[in-house]
Amino acid sequence: MARPTFNKRGELDYRGDGLFLGYLGKKRTGKSKLARLTFDSYPFDKVIIDINGTDKPAPGTYNELHGTIEELPIRWPEHLRRDNRPLTLYYQPDAGSKTVLEDQDAIIGMAWSHGKCAVLVHEMGLLAPVHKTPPHTLRILQAGRHRGLSLFWCTDRPVTINPRVISQADLLYIFKLPRKEDRERVASSIGWDQEDFDLAMSELRRHEYLRYDDNEEEPEEGETNKKLMHFPAIPREMIERLDRTNPVGV
Repeated sequence: MARPTFNKRGELDYRGDGLFLGYLGKKRTGKSKLARLTFDSYPFDKVIIDINGTDKPAPGTYNELHGTIEELPIRWPEHLRRDNRPLTLYYQPDAGSKTVLEDQDAIIGMAWSHGKCAVLVHEMGLLAPVHKTPPHTLRILQAGRHRGLSLFWCTDRPVTINPRVISQADLLYIFKLPRKEDRERVASSIGWDQEDFDLAMSELRRHEYLRYDDNEEEPEEGETNKKLMHFPAIPREMIERLDRTNPVGV
């Protein structure tokens, strides 16, 4: 039996193996906002990979990494830690770098060597493209949980990423996906009936989302299936609070 994703208080349970969480939807649906809100709940060391440079944490709360694969640290930069507090790192890869894929993968390798940390990737399609997923990222998909690694990732085009990224997720937060091929990729990856999935998506209003919990137990006959549930939009006050602490915006 899979370990429940949430504890008895309804909070994400980070006590055991790592958790993999995906945020899918077209741009400006709210997926990046929700990703940051949940990522901020992670209580240990963490790193953000943000190729667009739009999700820097509040000033003074993080350390920024720079450079390409030849310059990035191989191991977690412990010298940056202060007062034994959890360390938040931020990396904006250069989209024009010839090694941009390898640069991002180097951060994944650094997290792997550290263990028990979380990585937030804002553009998963630029880190785990179909047929070109780099080695550290493949390794974290295969065995990252056993290292205590948690992976938070966002994409607006599920069809462009390695299918394993979706099928390995404990939780999927699925906002509007207007393209049929994207909906088909998600439904097939989670083993959901395509017509039922399309119907559930059609009922989403602005900024609402579906949450698929792979660790939720299968329902008994006649019970409601809670693996895929419809959720309202994120409360405005939560978004405003995030915007106050994130001056760049998401």
